[in-house]
Amino acid sequence: MAHVTTARPTALTALLTGYVSGDVTDAVMSRFDDLFEGTSASAQERIAFARFYLDVLAAGDDADALPEPGEIGGILSALQA
Repeated sequence: MAHVTTARPTALTALLTGYVSGDVTDAVMSRFDDLFEGTSASAQERIAFARFYLDVLAAGDDADALPEPGEIGGILSALQA
């Protein structure tokens, strides 16, 4: 069985790795989890939000800069339009 790895991890992998290593706070991961609980977001939408979260964190912002869980429906609708 061949094992293939990529040079660049997916956004979800990078976000989880950051959390495990302590670079991503509990508040950020909690907000990310809350956004998708009870929604029908696709895998692509979840990965897109993980990328967005990583960009926000790289810019030096914290969990307060992330969307509120109640805003996810409108954001996903706008993305799908």
